[in-house]
Amino acid sequence: MGTTIVIADDDDDLRAIYAGVLRHVGHVVHEASDGREALERVAEFHPALLLLDVWMPGLNGFEVLDRLRFLPEASGMKVVMLSNLGDSDALLEGYSAGVTDYLVKGLSLDDLLTHVRQAIDAESLTGEPV
Repeated sequence: MGTTIVIADDDDDLRAIYAGVLRHVGHVVHEASDGREALERVAEFHPALLLLDVWMPGLNGFEVLDRLRFLPEASGMKVVMLSNLGDSDALLEGYSAGVTDYLVKGLSLDDLLTHVRQAIDAESLTGEPV
């Protein structure tokens, strides 16, 4: 059985595409359509990786990151942020919050799989859990 991954994105189509590709290569994928659901899925399934959209209703990705620090189930979990924004301020905020990687949406599915594999295999950049 593959790695457990949670995908949190309010774009239903994109989330379904990413989930389908990751399931196809053997990962166990759980989906969330907003920040609150993302926290619930992390608490329930203890994923190794969270693919987290920056802009979602309810709690945005950065608010989710902030709350993950208080979830024991998130300890050691890798986070890859997904965004339509590739500006340096958003990148800096993501990496400062402890994310493993930051991807701009629209990347190829092959690139997504490469980044997911690298994130799963990566040592924590800070040495600290999320």
